[in-house]
Order: sequence, then C-alpha cells, then structure tokens
Amino acid sequence: MPLLLYLINLAINVLIVLIIVHAILSWIPEARWRYRQITRPIDQIAEPLMQPFRRIVPPSKTGGIDVSPALAIVALEIIRRILISLLAGHGRWI
Repeated sequence: MPLLLYLINLAINVLIVLIIVHAILSWIPEARWRYRQITRPIDQIAEPLMQPFRRIVPPSKTGGIDVSPALAIVALEIIRRILISLLAGHGRWI
C-alpha cells in the first residue's frame, strides 16, 4: 500500500508541475514555438486537465485571466486527499 500511495503522490505532483509549466509557457509564445518538441507533450497532458474548468469559467468572464490552471490544481489536490485517505484506511476525505 505505501508504494501505491507514493505513486499517487508522484503522479499528481507531476501533473501539477506540468500545469504550472504550461501556464508559464503561455506567457512566452516564442519559447512555445521554438521548443515545440518539448511543449507539445506538455500541452497534450495539461490541456485536457484544464479544459473542463475553462468551459465552466471562461477567461472572458474573469477579465481575460485564465483561472483554469488554478482550478485544475485545486481539483488534483482534492483528488489526492480523497484517494490517500481512502487507501490509507482513514475513512475521512481530508
């Protein structure tokens, strides 16, 4: 069980880092184009995680600011806490 908990933590940490890198790269379009061999896989992983939140809270309703990365990170943290609590046998979500 500890290995499974470790792998869950690792996977969610990697996803959070990819979302943050994706958000930072969105501010630097030239780097995005220049390093597209690296940025394309990041986009392919991060975009599906953020898209549902972008539909719920589009940037046009938040003054042009895309809050989907923050919402995706919060959702991943909630998922992490639920999974770890259930797998560790605590029975509580948080």
